Amino acid sequence: MATMITVKMHAVTDTDVRSVPAGPRETLVKRQKVLKYLIQSRQKNTALSIEEDEWLARTFPVLSIVAPVMSTDEDKIEFPGDPMCLYSALSYTIDQVVQTRKKGFSEGAPYNALCPQWGYLPSAEYRAQVDDNGIRKYDGVLLNTDQTVFDPRVWNETVEEYFVCNVLGKIRPKVVLISAVSPAHRYAIDIARTIRKQSPDCIIVLGGRHTDETVHYDKISGRLKLEPSSVISKIADGSVERVFDFLVAGEGYYALDRLMKCISLAMDINLRTVDVSTIIQTMSQFSSLFGQMPGHALIVAFGPDALHVWPISGEKTDISALPSPYSAFAIRARFPIFKHNERILRTAHCMVTTSCPYHCYFCSEATTVVGNFLAFKAADKAIQRLIEYIDYGAEAVFFDDSIFWGGKVGHMINFCKEWMKICELARHATTPTIKIFGREIETRKIVGLVWGAQLTVDLLASRRVPEEAGVVLNTMQAAGCSYIYIGIESMAEPVINKVHKNINPSQPWDERVRLSLGLARQAGIRVGSSILFGLDGETPKTIEETIKKVGRLLAEGLLFVASPNILTYHPNTAATHLHHMEDKLDYHSVNIHNRPPYSYFEEAFPAVVSKNLTEERIWYIHEQTKIRWGDRRNLNPMPLLELPNE
Repeated sequence: MATMITVKMHAVTDTDVRSVPAGPRETLVKRQKVLKYLIQSRQKNTALSIEEDEWLARTFPVLSIVAPVMSTDEDKIEFPGDPMCLYSALSYTIDQVVQTRKKGFSEGAPYNALCPQWGYLPSAEYRAQVDDNGIRKYDGVLLNTDQTVFDPRVWNETVEEYFVCNVLGKIRPKVVLISAVSPAHRYAIDIARTIRKQSPDCIIVLGGRHTDETVHYDKISGRLKLEPSSVISKIADGSVERVFDFLVAGEGYYALDRLMKCISLAMDINLRTVDVSTIIQTMSQFSSLFGQMPGHALIVAFGPDALHVWPISGEKTDISALPSPYSAFAIRARFPIFKHNERILRTAHCMVTTSCPYHCYFCSEATTVVGNFLAFKAADKAIQRLIEYIDYGAEAVFFDDSIFWGGKVGHMINFCKEWMKICELARHATTPTIKIFGREIETRKIVGLVWGAQLTVDLLASRRVPEEAGVVLNTMQAAGCSYIYIGIESMAEPVINKVHKNINPSQPWDERVRLSLGLARQAGIRVGSSILFGLDGETPKTIEETIKKVGRLLAEGLLFVASPNILTYHPNTAATHLHHMEDKLDYHSVNIHNRPPYSYFEEAFPAVVSKNLTEERIWYIHEQTKIRWGDRRNLNPMPLLELPNE
């Protein structure tokens, strides 16, 4: 049943903390006194150190969840979701808690009374021992920050039962943070239902790419702008019950921190309980305690009387100044493209930009969809990030930017040259370790690091000076790059001409593709590619042409691996609007089970695939690419989920 939603807009007060009114300051002092008394008078836990016991007494448990994208009919998944989105969003907030633990109740501590139970970063020993399973061990009185994440990769009845007994039952979180891309949104809703049933008083916060794409603030009108597939719209039309308490959209780094601090201030010190109304009141009255907030974001609260919205528009975020996503989390990924003596290397993700400067009409990573284009300003910050990741156990790094360094060739060259200096320093070191950026790193790990990045055909084939592309690739290879990923999308001219990729069509697309791949091969860099079926202009003839021509590229060794994909509608892409699919997308119904042939492709789902493809054609694409591309087709399904023994 559809319901009307009343929206109340709130201003975020960015008052200097020194000018905060006396009322909030007095309240804070009283809360500190009550909490200190509680800590002093409690029964001590002799199994913990004094510091650990006191930390336990002033904190409340928080659980973070990466919603899985889809389950196949074999209960496996091809595309696990994006933990880096969650890790990045949590980086600043967790760092604030870690600083609070170090400073205690001092005036400079980010949290002044209660705070989340984050505070213990993973040790080097812990990082070295983790496997690639996203489900951690949740035993222990105090968990490190990596252990507070639930990343199930699959959501079914077996996993749900495990989640209730071995995750919720052990952590007993007061706050749950869920991150979901659009294809994961249906599972995020069902996970929230489970939490609400088991822990009705728990505060549940939703964020991630789906929320970013579907919930916006229009500065001109001063109103909330919603896509039809947003969870707010679905709650309003009765499709989904109100299972979330808060949403965070946009640049969530500082917005999430503000929300967590207000939750901490609103929480009852003795019972460690809090309700949404009290948090809303605290957001309005106490926000000025925390000073100015950078970035552009939204905080939305589902209040009992209305939808409460806080639009945030501060100074531009310097993403290179944020704590690294892996500072609080272990590196778990292993990419088969990075091997040493047949051993798959532990691979870290790294991003020095937040979106893509191009605007391909099908892509959800374009600046026109994501928002502001943010980037590292200098190579030294990225170099420092690589050293940090090596210290955490990374043997390989994949730069997951849509385009490496946003396509800025000068930045690419500078980064590679600076990294080559570090490698040269390590090669000529007279000791097995060197100290760099305050970290003691084994020289062999620096020299042995391999990495990959994403480029485009246009970036390589459209240089004013043709030799420039070769210089870029040779420099990347000399700096340790062994693999690049390029979105070819289609080899049919009628299709690619409709995509914002063939920007400078001075020659036929297939020739430009061959030129780019040939330059990479000359530089000694392997190339993988995404092939996207279902774009405008797609016909049985163009499908056949693409499969045939990509097969030749693979057979000739110009392509190392090819990933066939199906155009999937994301909520706010140009393709979705162009095809009038906004009102037809179903990213909320859990009972729409994925099945072949959709389950053979990343993100593809019966309710959201291209109007240009019939199911018969999707079967054809799957079967023909499997036969004609052979083992060069990217078919790396994840293994069957193994739940840890408890």
